[in-house]
Amino acid sequence: LEVNGDSMVEAGIFDGDIVVIKKIQTAVSGDIIVALIDQNEVTLKKFRSFKNSIALEPANKNYKTRIFGEDRVKVQGKLVGLIRKF
Repeated sequence: LEVNGDSMVEAGIFDGDIVVIKKIQTAVSGDIIVALIDQNEVTLKKFRSFKNSIALEPANKNYKTRIFGEDRVKVQGKLVGLIRKF
């Protein structure tokens, strides 16, 4: 997938990078995942799981962590590689 945006720059993931994603349906806290939110928004963020909620954390201090009910977020895949064009 091609990255669009700057929410993960502090993790070394930049706008225009290509990320390699392994298809999974569950993640563990700390994984960088592709998440489908409310069936209409897709994002690449660090995954954190709590009792009844999921936090999607950006790696950019200019963005806030977003917290959702478990039923609102579907894990699509996990980051396993990065390709950068020069």
